Amino acid sequence: MRVLREMSAGRKEALAGLVMAVFFLVGFAGHVFSVTLPLMMAITPFFLLIFGGAAFLPVAMEAERPLLLWCGATLAVTFALEVVGAATGLIFGPYTYGRTLGPQLFGVPLLIAFNWLIVIVAAIGAAQRAVRPVVTRVVLVGLIAVIFDYVLEPTAIVLSYWTWSTPVIPWQNYLAWFCIAAGSAAVFFSMRLEVRSRLPIYYVVVQLLFFLGLGLVPPGRF
Repeated sequence: MRVLREMSAGRKEALAGLVMAVFFLVGFAGHVFSVTLPLMMAITPFFLLIFGGAAFLPVAMEAERPLLLWCGATLAVTFALEVVGAATGLIFGPYTYGRTLGPQLFGVPLLIAFNWLIVIVAAIGAAQRAVRPVVTRVVLVGLIAVIFDYVLEPTAIVLSYWTWSTPVIPWQNYLAWFCIAAGSAAVFFSMRLEVRSRLPIYYVVVQLLFFLGLGLVPPGRF
C-alpha cells in the first residue's frame, strides 16, 4: 500500500490500465472458448459498467461544474439519438439492439450512452495531446470514434450487441459516429475544457485491442 501511495498519478493510471488489460485478456479467452462464451455474454454489461466506471472515475473526481454539465449533456444527447436511431433508422441506419448489453429503455441499452461518453472522452484526451489546432482536434476525435466503431462492428454483431437490417453496415452509421463525436468535441473545446486523466484512453485502447483480437479469433472458435 505504501508503494501505491508514493506512486505518481501517471504511474497509478498506467498500473490501472495494465490491470484492465489483464481482465480484458481473461475476457478474450472466455469469449473464444464456446464453453465459457455464454457466461461472458451474460456478464458483459456488468463488466463494461465496472471498468468503464473505473476509467471515468478520475475524470469525474477532477471535474468542475462545466465539465460535469458537458458530460451530462453528452449522455442525454447520445441516448436520445440512439432512441431515435433505433426507432427510425434515420441516423445510423436500420438496426435493432439485442439483449447482451443489459437493461433497455425505449429499445436502447442504458449502458450505450455511457459507452459513447467514454469513447468520446478518450478520443478528446488523445486529440488534445496529439495536436494543437482546435479544428484538427475536433476532426481527429471524429476519426478516432469511427475507427473504434469500425473495429467493433463485426464482433458486436456476432455477440448480439445489435443487428443490422441491411446486408452490409450502412455508410451513414460511420458518418453519424463521426458527426456525433466531432460535434461533442467541438462543444467541449469551445467551453475550454480539458481531460487530464489518461485512464479513459487506456481503457478504450484495451477495448480496441480486445475487439481486434475477436475479429481475428471469432467468439466461440474453440
